[in-house]
Amino acid sequence: MLEPKDVALLIIAVVGIGQALFLILLLLQEGKRAFRANRWLIFFATVVCIIFVDKVCDVFLSPLIRLYLAPLFSPFVFASIPAIYLYFREISGRPAPHPARHFAIILLVAVCISAVVWVVRTNADANHLLLTDQGLGFKWQAPVVVTALMLAIIAVYCGQFLAYMIAIWQTCLLYQRQVQQQFGLDGAVLRNWTFEFLVETSVIFVIYTAINLFDIFVLRSEWLIILAHCGFVLVFFRISHVIASNPALFVEAGVFGGYEAMEKEVLSSEGVRGSNAISRNLVGEDEVRRICRRLDQTVTRDEVIFDPLLSMPKLAQIVGVTPNQLSFVLNRYIGKSFFDFVNSVRIEHALRLLVEQPDRQVLDIAISIGFNSKSTFNLAFKKITGTTPSAYRAENIAKDVPQII
Repeated sequence: MLEPKDVALLIIAVVGIGQALFLILLLLQEGKRAFRANRWLIFFATVVCIIFVDKVCDVFLSPLIRLYLAPLFSPFVFASIPAIYLYFREISGRPAPHPARHFAIILLVAVCISAVVWVVRTNADANHLLLTDQGLGFKWQAPVVVTALMLAIIAVYCGQFLAYMIAIWQTCLLYQRQVQQQFGLDGAVLRNWTFEFLVETSVIFVIYTAINLFDIFVLRSEWLIILAHCGFVLVFFRISHVIASNPALFVEAGVFGGYEAMEKEVLSSEGVRGSNAISRNLVGEDEVRRICRRLDQTVTRDEVIFDPLLSMPKLAQIVGVTPNQLSFVLNRYIGKSFFDFVNSVRIEHALRLLVEQPDRQVLDIAISIGFNSKSTFNLAFKKITGTTPSAYRAENIAKDVPQII
């Protein structure tokens, strides 16, 4: 019969697996534009799901079988923090080169754990000392090789934890500043969500690490481990709730994926040489015409203008110029700021959708053209048209209805 702690761990693990799978499905439904950044959240959810599966095995399998499975499950603990770091790098517009190298440590850890398992199985004293009903433990009296390997694994994990947490905070705070500078009305929504997610994951990782260190060196406590895993379930639930209520936050611009080929095409066909070729305040007339032509093509042919995470650097990358050059042309020749230009294009598209699709919800239209909420859409719409989306729809639909005399 299962003990209360085993029942509690089993319930948390099963709920965690279900919540992780549900989150993965939600993220996959966000589409191709979202996949480049969301793939790291998907990977993170998959890693935690594997950890939960390991906990289910802890309930039903014998200590010896769990010992053999340790090299398979335990290394995945080292993959969770890098996945979060890569997610923040991706949404900040600075994807990490060669992301696979961030997970190379998993192979090294798997080898070390395999060596520990081999020593424990071949050494009767180590087997008796380290292998308990709770699984593989840590004892200072263990053979030197086992103690050294286990301390090395623990040290690597702590070092990874500190290094990546610092990098995650630096990346996120930089992204916060970018959002404040580059985004208009939707900036607060993005900043609030990213900071909330940063704090939540940081707290969970700190608690998880502290509890595991306490469990290893001070006192083994299954209830503390259960508490740590509850935190991951709550984080998954919160992310799922945010996706359901504000899906546009998880739609990443495709500049580094699908639009990367377009940028290369522009660079090869137009011969753009970057910021050193043209002065910030002096763009030649031919270059101005080329930039305007590329902007027209982007507006009429591409969906990049409807990306909720579109920023000046990303649009400039699509056009094939520097952000300073694009800003100069927008202000001097088109007479609009970046945000006014983007919002005017989006609102123009919304005007057509409001009339052509009278049964479609205003919020759905707002999200489809790049706004993150109905309130920000209403503010931008009224600023440009002088009226609200609902009033515009009612007025123009009424004009199309034939009058019966």
